[in-house]
Parts: sequence; structure tokens; C-alpha cells
Amino acid sequence: MSAAPIPWKHIRNVLVLFSPLWGGAAVLFGLFGLSYSLFSSDVWSAKQPLVIRDEATGSVDRLGRFASQNELKAAQETILEMAKNPEVVAAALRQIGPGKRSGADDWPSVKTIETVADQCVNLVAPQGSEFGSSEVIYLSVKAKKPDRAVAFCNALFDNLTEQLRKVRRVRADSIIVELTHARDLARQNLDEALTMIQEIEVKSGIDLGELRNLNDTISGDGTSRRTLETTTSDRQAAELALSKLEAFHQLLVDGASDPQKLLISGDELMSSQPSLQRLKEGLIDAQLETSKLAGNHTVLNPKRRVAMAVEEEIKRRLQQEAAAVVRGMQPELKLARDRVNRLRQQEADLTKKLAHLAEIRATYAKLDAQLKNRTEQFAAAEAALAEARASRSAALSTNLIAELGPPQVGDSPISMSGTMLTTGSTTAGLMFGLGIVFLIAPGPSGKTYGRRWSDYLGGRRASDHASGSEGGSGQSFPNDRRAKPRT
Repeated sequence: MSAAPIPWKHIRNVLVLFSPLWGGAAVLFGLFGLSYSLFSSDVWSAKQPLVIRDEATGSVDRLGRFASQNELKAAQETILEMAKNPEVVAAALRQIGPGKRSGADDWPSVKTIETVADQCVNLVAPQGSEFGSSEVIYLSVKAKKPDRAVAFCNALFDNLTEQLRKVRRVRADSIIVELTHARDLARQNLDEALTMIQEIEVKSGIDLGELRNLNDTISGDGTSRRTLETTTSDRQAAELALSKLEAFHQLLVDGASDPQKLLISGDELMSSQPSLQRLKEGLIDAQLETSKLAGNHTVLNPKRRVAMAVEEEIKRRLQQEAAAVVRGMQPELKLARDRVNRLRQQEADLTKKLAHLAEIRATYAKLDAQLKNRTEQFAAAEAALAEARASRSAALSTNLIAELGPPQVGDSPISMSGTMLTTGSTTAGLMFGLGIVFLIAPGPSGKTYGRRWSDYLGGRRASDHASGSEGGSGQSFPNDRRAKPRT
């Protein structure tokens, strides 16, 4: 094959020869475009700006703002799915009606709903951005007329908000059922803990305060423990007093038979009996006087005899007084012994009580911790259930999306005009025809088939072969009757 450039004259001849092919293709495509533009209608687009917020229940600190970009994006994608929901689209179409369409008894059909949902309804972010970057979104719809596009946008927004309320209500109902079950289970657990701890507290009776004090790690000693300490101290003091009283009693008993034993007792024991103390001192004085007279006089001496008589009289009186004091000390001694026994019994009871409380302290502490924990769980379940009920109540009356303005329609339809469609179709047909021509047309030095472009499809005619043989060359050129000789 020759690499020489194709001459412009050959291109012209080929175009002229195949003009019916490329011209017919351009006309045919142009007619198709004109027919489509005549039988089709313009498409108008309406956009309505909306703002979306999060639920205020449980997020008062954010005042309805989303916690993260992902949550905002998820919410916007949910709204997009709801806007394309067949129920929402069908309700909006039924609200605006079929227009001039006849046979509207079964309108809209399932196919119409699917087509409108896929091609005519969309939710877009502002200025070509993606979801999650702004709380403002645009509800975009398409219709054949501007006023119908506005009506369809308003109807779709109304049904979209109603569907979103339904979704929120259904979700809240499901959450309420789950939270109600959790609340009931928490209440059951709380009642069980209350029953067990109530049994222990009833058994504790008046010692409940002491048990709670034992369970409270930051509190001081309880009443029973302080009482035990006081009782122990009183018991020790009473035993000491009883020991002294019994020692004095024994001394008096011995002194009643032998007065000399009273002389060796200390003043601490005799201080409680002034008469005995005075007789003791008198006996000591009398004995000193007798001893003094015994050194100077005989036993027959009247002074010594008098001194000895006085000493014996004091001893007799001391014995009598000691016997009287012993008899008088019996009730006091009995009271002292009873007091000691009573304090010992009280001490034993308190010790036993504290030992019992110490035994049940671990169980009571465990139950008390369970009670506190289950009380907190029940309170949390109640709060969550109240929040879910508030969310359901809000879902029936409030919207999470709000209008920022009415739907906006452009000044011109978004579809291609009839003139542009026809021109584009004609241009496409022309390019198609030229492409076919250059695919089947021979090169400038290639074999020729005849003077007609139809020869390329069926071969040369017999008359062309005859004329070719007369010329002697066997070749013909387009639009030339005979080959011109070269000069």
C-alpha cells in the first residue's frame, strides 16, 4: 500500500459519489430527532432547601446538633432512602394527580412509581459537596411543567416528613418495648434484693442501726459497741468495789471474834465506819495506857485494874460494833454482787449480739451493694424508657427536617430543546454516514467497481465491462465518462 497522502480531489469525488449514503443518514437521524422532540415534552426541575437536625431528646447539650459527621451523613442517607421510598413517591403522585393523563383509576402504576423514584427524585448536598459536610440539603424533583414540579416538590416534602415521623415512631415503639422489658427485669431484680435484705433487717430488730453502722465503712463505733465498752468499764469498777466490800466484810467478821485483827486494818477500810474507827483508836489508846501502868504497877494496883477494865470494855464494844456492821453490810454486799452479775450478763449479751452481727455483716454488705447497684440500674432503665417515650411523643408532632424556603424552579427546562435535539441528531447521522463512506470507499489507487456507488454493493454491470474493454484500460473514474490522457 502506498504511504502517499490522499489527494483532495479523490476525497471530493468519493463524497460526491456517496452523497446519497451520508446525506440519507443525516436526514434519517434528523427526522428521528425531530420526531422525538415533537412527541416529547420539556423537563423542569424544582429544588427545595432543607435543614436537618438531630433529636433533642438525650442531646440537650448539643441543642439538636449531630455528634459527628458520620451521624449526619447517615441521617442524610436515610432521608434520601425515604425520599425514594415507593410509598412516599406514590403518595406524592396521588396528591398532585395524573394531570391530563386519562384513565387515572389505577394511577400511579408500579412502573410509574419506580420510574419517578429512580429518575425524578433525588436528595443532593449543596454546591456539589458530599453528604455529611453540611446540615443543609436540597430536595430535587423533576416534572413536565414548572407548576407541577413545585406541586410535586411540596407533596413529596409533606409525605417525606410524614414517613420520617412514622420511622421515628416505629423505632421508638421498638425501643420502648425493649426498654420496658429491661425496666421490668431491673424492677424484678430490685424486688428480690429488697426482699432478701428486708428479711435480714427484720431479724436484726433493734440492732438494725448497729448492723448498718457495721456496714458503713466510714462511720465510727455503733451504739452497741459503745455500750459494751461502757458496760465493761462499769463491770470492772463494780468488781473492784465488790472486792473492797468483801475484804472489809471479812475483816469485820474476823474482828467480831478477835478485836486485835481490827487494829492491823488500814484506815481505807475503816473510813466508811467512823464509830469503828473511833473505837479502834480508843482501844489503841487504852492498850498504850495499860502497857504504861504495867511498867510501874502490879496487877492488883487499882489504876492498872481500871485501865485493864477499860481496855476490855472497849474490846467488847468493838466486837459488838463489828458484829452490827457485818449485819448491816449484808444488803449492800448483796446489791454489789447483783450489780456485778448483772453487768457481766449484759456484757455477755452485748458480746454475743456483736458476734452475731459480725456473722451476718458480710451477707448484709453484699445484699446492700446489690441493692444499690440494682437501684441504679432501675433508675437508668426508667430514665431511658422516659426518654424513649418522649422521643415517640415528639415523633408524632415534630419534624427533624425543616424548610429553608419554597421550592425553586429554573428559568428554563433542564431537558434539551427541540432545535438542539434535531441539530444534534442530524450531526450524529452525518458523522455516521461519513464513517460508513470512509469504511467502504476505495483509496486513490485501489480497484474500481464502476461509475455508480451501488456497484460497491453488487459489483460492476456488464455495460461497464464492455465500455472498459473498448477503452482498453479496464478502469473508470467516478463522474468521468472516459479516462483523460496525461499531458
